[in-house]
Amino acid sequence: MSNDRSDRTEQAAEELVEAARDSYRVAVDRAFEARASHVRMTRHYFEDGIGLLEDHSEANRRAMQRLAEQAEERREALQEVSRASLESYSGFLDSLSDYRNDVLGEPGKRE
Repeated sequence: MSNDRSDRTEQAAEELVEAARDSYRVAVDRAFEARASHVRMTRHYFEDGIGLLEDHSEANRRAMQRLAEQAEERREALQEVSRASLESYSGFLDSLSDYRNDVLGEPGKRE
């Protein structure tokens, strides 16, 4: 009987070792699965972040382009207003000269 008990004890120990080994395998497998999941999540997070940065960069580029176009339009408008103002002032000076000539009795003489 001692041999039978010894065999059962040995078998129970082997079963315990096998159960511990299986538990260890499951724990290691789950750790690797968790690591892989974490890597996927991190990659996804950074890829989304990079995509958002690219989107923001594109939006900023378009906004800067619109601002440059508006600045050019305003420059052209200011140039036109300045030209028209200069022409008006020149006309005003010509009319003063004509008035002076009329007052002094010098018709047709222009300076």
